[in-house]
Formats: sequence, C-alpha cells, structure tokens
Amino acid sequence: MAFQYQPGIFKTTKFLPEHEATVAPNLLILIRTDAEFAPASVLLPVQNIHNQWRFQMPGVKVPKVDYGWGSSLIKLPHEGFYRLTREFKFGDNGRWLPNAIVQLGYTRGAEPILFIAQRRNPLVANDLFFSDKGVKVELSDITGNNAMIEALTWFQEQEGAKR
Repeated sequence: MAFQYQPGIFKTTKFLPEHEATVAPNLLILIRTDAEFAPASVLLPVQNIHNQWRFQMPGVKVPKVDYGWGSSLIKLPHEGFYRLTREFKFGDNGRWLPNAIVQLGYTRGAEPILFIAQRRNPLVANDLFFSDKGVKVELSDITGNNAMIEALTWFQEQEGAKR
C-alpha cells in the first residue's frame, strides 16, 4: 500500500528520491495534497514575512514510489499563536511567564523559534508586536503531552478589509 501523505508542515530527515538536489534532510517543507498538488507535492520555504514562511509554488511532486520517504517526515505544529503553559527560562537570565502569548515560527532548517508578544511604548495602537528576533526551542518542548505551548484561536482580518 502506498504511503498516504497528509497536508501540513514537516521536517525532512532524508533526501527526497529523484529530487535529491532540491529536497535534502533537515529542511522545513509544506506538503500539499489538494487539487493540482495531488496526490502530494513538496513546497520549499522562499520568504519569511512576520515570522511566517511563504512556500514556493508549484512545488515538487513526490515520486510514485515512496522509498520510505513519507514515513521519515516529522510533523510540526503549525506556525501561529500560542500561550505558554509553563514558565520558559532561556539563556543566562531570560524568562517568560506562564500564559504569555507567543508566536511559533521555524528556521529553514525546521528549528522551532518562539517570539514573545509585546505592547509598544508609547501605546499608539491596540496591537501586539512580535519581534523578528526569537528564541530557539527544542521540538520536544513544543510537541507531545508535556508541550509548553497551547494553540490559541484568533480572528484573521481579510485582506483589504475596511477598518
């Protein structure tokens, strides 16, 4: 039975057969399975805007023969906004408190990075600010039963919406 690809972002652990020059181990990729991307296509990150990757279209179709590549992928939590479930200490004396709002992003190498939400001073607008400088964390810190982040829900304003 052929491997059943699921859409989402992943970390590669092996070269993609027949596309070794393009898709190597330790890369952040997006798998798409819809419409013209079916049965599955690999899209590579090309641009990071506001700590979130844009992926190159149209992508690379995965080979019909899987060679075990699909099962070698590591599923990653989606980029977006989370709350810390516990205190997070980093560096010599860095510390973020429980329930702090953070943004999860990744390096091209699929290393997770957290960005803390901040309010600007002086307060000009009722917005939260996320720096482009974050703190790398281990994948084990953001996945599994003991994950230190919990997904938040937010409203995404449509492009061109009147304010």
